Amino acid sequence: LCLPENYQMKYYMYHGLSWPQLSYVAEDDQGKIVGYVLAKMEEEAEDDPHGHITSLAVKRSHRRLGLAQKLMDQTAQAMVETFNAKYVSLHVRKSNRAALNLYTQALKFQISEIEP
Repeated sequence: LCLPENYQMKYYMYHGLSWPQLSYVAEDDQGKIVGYVLAKMEEEAEDDPHGHITSLAVKRSHRRLGLAQKLMDQTAQAMVETFNAKYVSLHVRKSNRAALNLYTQALKFQISEIEP
């Protein structure tokens, strides 16, 4: 699996060791990974406890099948059940129109701020 982000391996390991119940993969019928969500709890939260989506990806060949929705629902449910999360945050580039549409239209996220 080729990950779309350029994090160092230790960053992925940190997520897996710190919040193993918050990250999931989607597999095709052959058992090959076709999507994943990498998530964590915000460690320096000044307000209510909340989760953060570090990365979400679904292979182009498997998009528009509801996999991103299922991955996000699963991790959000785990955040609430395990850590009593009140909400989930994420960052997305303004230029990533497909992701913005997914998050705001399909997943009903609200934009709280836009970085220049």
